[in-house]
Amino acid sequence: MRLPSDRTAILVSLPGNDPELARAAAEAGADGLKVHINIAHRASGTVFGDLDREADRLREILAAGLPTGLVVGADTVSTAEMRRAATMGFDYFDVYATHAPADYVAACGPVTPMVALGPSDDTATAAALVAAGVRALEMSTLDPARYGTELALGTLARLAAVRAAVDVPLIVPSQHRLTPADLPRLAEAGADAILLGAVVTGTTAAQIAEAVTTYRRALPG
Repeated sequence: MRLPSDRTAILVSLPGNDPELARAAAEAGADGLKVHINIAHRASGTVFGDLDREADRLREILAAGLPTGLVVGADTVSTAEMRRAATMGFDYFDVYATHAPADYVAACGPVTPMVALGPSDDTATAAALVAAGVRALEMSTLDPARYGTELALGTLARLAAVRAAVDVPLIVPSQHRLTPADLPRLAEAGADAILLGAVVTGTTAAQIAEAVTTYRRALPG
């Protein structure tokens, strides 16, 4: 997974597979992007189609030049689609651990296998996933009913506990309504990247560019 080695990365989860949004994030200084297939995305309200439906837009987004991850689905995850997508140039694949097929790591091929931890996944689960070949973890640990709440001490403690248990990149999505002032706390707790989503970026190119600029300026150091 391609992340800066000297600071916390700022990634953007696009609210739609829209090349204009990708270019806006890239021009504002984002370090990477995340896009989706086969999922109804709660935070953005977008329904993403299968790989065939989304492929042309995904290729345009990849052409923006940023390392880009692909959420490969939720209830529906096709390892055949994953193998096809692995030839397109994605940096990593992502899926909730509870939705990942048993052969998920193998199906990723040359693409970094990342999984998202859910609210019930503990540090032992995180360590076991890494032992099984997962090479990055998304800390998607909030119950959806708590999306948009302020950053909690418990979230920081959970991040620190997982950081102590594993040695792979930890990506913290903005399920909380993260503010720029939260970034030093998240970095201290062990976050390697902050993944800005619709909760804090909005859905337009101008809003995404403004959010990326604001959060980049707040990075420690």
